[in-house]
Amino acid sequence: MDQLSKSLLVEILKLSMAHSKGLNATRFRAERHEHLNLLDALELDGYIERRDDNYYPKLLAILELLDSTTEAESLFYKCEHIFHVLRQFYIEHPGESIDLNKLSEISDMPRKDINIGLAYMIEAPIFGGWATKFYAEDATVTPGERILRYKIFRDVVEEMHSWRSGNSSGITVHEASIDQAVDHIEDFQFLLHPEVARHALQQYNNGHLRDAVLNSIIAVFDLIREKTGLKDDGDRLIGKAFSLEDPYLILSEIDTESGQNDQKGFMQIYKGSFQGIRNPKAHSLAHDLTTLKAAQYLVFASLLARRIDEATVTKREQT
Repeated sequence: MDQLSKSLLVEILKLSMAHSKGLNATRFRAERHEHLNLLDALELDGYIERRDDNYYPKLLAILELLDSTTEAESLFYKCEHIFHVLRQFYIEHPGESIDLNKLSEISDMPRKDINIGLAYMIEAPIFGGWATKFYAEDATVTPGERILRYKIFRDVVEEMHSWRSGNSSGITVHEASIDQAVDHIEDFQFLLHPEVARHALQQYNNGHLRDAVLNSIIAVFDLIREKTGLKDDGDRLIGKAFSLEDPYLILSEIDTESGQNDQKGFMQIYKGSFQGIRNPKAHSLAHDLTTLKAAQYLVFASLLARRIDEATVTKREQT
């Protein structure tokens, strides 16, 4: 990375850590308008992300800046310590979740530091699940079996960096055959939401691609029903669950224009997934799926499931 890009990254890291609500991306870009292309490149390359018009540095940025700023060094140390505690917890309690207050206690770290560290660590493929709002008093996290494959957290992040850069032979992901890359389910399993993996992974692995894709979308709608208590399906379920006037699930702050756009946009995406994926796959045995295409459907379903996990539940239908 060139020095100018790195200096921008350092600035974003420091400012985002100084502001609990994130760094306002629109203002930051206006103030540094001469570097818009570099900022776009940093986002495209996975060093920063833009959420609700705020910039947040990503895990790869922390690795890149370890030798450049004490903030990155301190943050990475917290992640490393949390990693070791979670790894040992998995060995002693495989498959179980741990309350973040308990994690704070056994790691001898303030709960605030636990929340900050996990906000970055969840990008890594070492978790089976987590609470999306780490500041919640009852928040939990579930380490996954994959955490045992690494001795230190730095190894995890460096492997993630290698995935982005290309493999050891010098052939980048885009130059290699992606269909061959996903022949082994482990290559993309870490991207899957636990519910999608539970209901679709075995079918995918056994070559039943239509069933895997169908199950992944059904799992998403089952998750909505589980969260809301609603018994409906399809458009009716989505319309009720994500209604702007009387929602069961709120994806973001719907008292803002951007939040309403998020809610309305994903409402259409959920409806589209039912009409364009679930219905055709349920009504015909014919399909044009390849291993790559089916894997992409499963990852897409996982994104939909993650947004449901992240949603605020405002009420629940009594059963």
